[in-house]
This record gives sequence, structure tokens and C-alpha cells, in this order.
Amino acid sequence: EVVVGDLLDAGAVARAVRGAGVIVHCAANVATWDSRAAYERVNVAGVRTLLDAVAEAAPARPRLVHLSTVDVYGYPATPCSEDSPTRGGGFGYGESKLRGETLVREVCTRAGIPFTILRPANVIGPGSQFIARIGAELKSGIMLLVDGGRANAGLIDVDNLVDDILWAAASPAAIGRCYNLRDPYDVSWAEFIARFRQAIGGKGLVVDLPFAVADAAAHALAGLHRAFRPSREPLLHPLLVRMFGRTCGHSAERIHSDSAGERPGRAGFEEALDRSVRWFRDRT
Repeated sequence: EVVVGDLLDAGAVARAVRGAGVIVHCAANVATWDSRAAYERVNVAGVRTLLDAVAEAAPARPRLVHLSTVDVYGYPATPCSEDSPTRGGGFGYGESKLRGETLVREVCTRAGIPFTILRPANVIGPGSQFIARIGAELKSGIMLLVDGGRANAGLIDVDNLVDDILWAAASPAAIGRCYNLRDPYDVSWAEFIARFRQAIGGKGLVVDLPFAVADAAAHALAGLHRAFRPSREPLLHPLLVRMFGRTCGHSAERIHSDSAGERPGRAGFEEALDRSVRWFRDRT
């Protein structure tokens, strides 16, 4: 049953959650360039609308799985666990998702709603907008590497992500917990971009910049765009520099420990890359 509506339409959201035993909330503004107001509208106010609807679904209390992001850590230089500080990094997306997490904890705890928060890293595989965007740049555009692409890309295959969501929706061990989600292999941006580019026959230009140079240029371009073309994303801006120049390889040990073999076999990097390539080729 499809319910058409907006996250800020309380009536539509109430209809969508009515009678549900499990709710997986993965709707979000995930743009890499947008206004703070636009992020807040979806990632904070939209979460509030959903939580109000779930809290009013008495006497049943549906189980909620809320998808957040590793961006809440703010792109640190070293990997984080779920107990690491969360600051959002000064970016509208990460900060709005962090406030959404806070709402989930506060409202669910107060209303007695069982919940789990998931923080995926960079999702690859069929349907990934991440793959679509990077593939387009590698095919005929300009792709950025920072400091030689040494940083951990922090990848997770979409099927592995779905398995994690299903586990979190069913396991008693997941109630009230927060989990980083990424696949266990360590792949640098340099390796991922080189192999993806070769596999799709990409002719795009790959530009490698030192972090300091890329960051200075990104701030300058972002400032110009904010002043004169705020609705258009610049070719380079600070969030992109941090995404590719700082680690996304945060620890996923907690979910591995808590699940204790309850999740099915995982797609490895070779399979995830192959499926990403085939999907990208089929759509272009």
C-alpha cells in the first residue's frame, strides 16, 4: 500500500504508520550542497512529524529503525566508534542528521518506542546515487582525489545495508542501540576510483590535490557560490574535500559483536564493485 505525502504532512505520515509493526525511516535530504533551512525541514522537522505520528499510534508502539549517517562525526582524521564525539563538522547535512538522532532518542525514550539508530557510510551498488554521481564524473567529468586518495572510502554494499536494517528491525539486541555501518574491507579512495574508472572505461579527468590546497580552493568557491549562485553546487566545496580527504572508515565492530553471526553472508568488495559497474553501465 502506497501512501503519497510529504514528511511535513502530519495526516499523510499518520496514515503511513497506521498499523505498522516496524518502521524504517530512511527519507532524508542527502544533497551535498543545500541551504541549512532545506536540511532542517526534512532531516529535523520531518523526523519530528514522524515521531509524533508513531507516538500517537497507541496502544501499539511500532519498532523504529532510523537511518542517520557517519557524517554526524564531522569528517575527523581518524576513525570513530559510536561512542566518539558527534559534532556534524559545521555542515548543514551532518548537523541536521545529528539533531534528527537526538529527537529520535528523546521522543522514543519518553514514549516507550523501541528504536535503533543506524549510521551508514558510503553506499555502493545498484541504485546508489553515490555511484551515479562518481560514475558520471569519471566517465566524462572531473573527479577529485585529495592527498593521493589515501583516505579510507568507508564503503557498504546496498544489499549488506538492507541486511543490517532487517537485523536491526528484528533483533532484541538492537533495541536502544546505535551502529556504524560499513563493510569490513579497507579500500582507499585511490583504489576505488581507479578500479571503477577502468571498469566503466572512464575518460574523465582525475585531479589530485593536497588537502590544504583543495580546502582553500573549496572555501573560496563555496563563498562565491553562496554570494552569487546559492542554488548551484560548485565544482569543489569544503564538504567534498573532507569526504575524500578524511576517513570514512569508521568502526563497525559494535554491530558485528551484537549480531554474533545472525546476519547472512556479506557481499565483498569485488562483488559490490562489479554490481556497481554493471548497474552504472546499464543506466548510461
